[in-house]
Amino acid sequence: MSLDIEPRHRHHGGGLPRWLEWVTAISALVVSVASIFIAIHNGEIENKMLKANSFPYLIGGTSDATLEGQERISIDLLNNGVGPADERSLRMRLGDHYVTSVKDLIHTVVGPAEGDKAFSLLKAYKNGAYTRFIAPHDRGFVFRIDKTPENARYWDMLDRATSSPNWQVEYCYCSVFEECWEVKKEVHTAVKACKRDEPHEFMP
Repeated sequence: MSLDIEPRHRHHGGGLPRWLEWVTAISALVVSVASIFIAIHNGEIENKMLKANSFPYLIGGTSDATLEGQERISIDLLNNGVGPADERSLRMRLGDHYVTSVKDLIHTVVGPAEGDKAFSLLKAYKNGAYTRFIAPHDRGFVFRIDKTPENARYWDMLDRATSSPNWQVEYCYCSVFEECWEVKKEVHTAVKACKRDEPHEFMP
């Protein structure tokens, strides 16, 4: 009795050669990794552009007249940047003395003998906010004092003091991304965070 044994058939695969499969797989991996790096890089660029478009630049302004020519001492914080500024600390210094209010400023300039009288005549319009959030190309008003015939002598004394090199407005502010700057003598210095100096903070 004879047994017919079928010979084994070789399976002829229709796929790619093994070396080409490896090349294809490695190429796909390289493309994937490159795509990830490109996405990260584009994200960093977009983040920088977003920050650049939200960059505040706060300036402490002291003036003694309005655009219409009215004599007025005015202290303002001007935001010349393109993003909002979050002012978190404000100090005003006359010489070595930090003044903490309009009354303190007037007493320091005029002297204790006439301080109360000068304060009653130099009527101040004040913004007593603890901090200020200032929009781009806008201003945060701190206080202003108009000149009148009754207060002219004291107003002139105050004007000379706030126009002198001894008068300094110091402040600290942050962007919406918590990038912060401290400003002294009109020099902007980047800091990690704004720290309030409570004994010396100016509260009108």
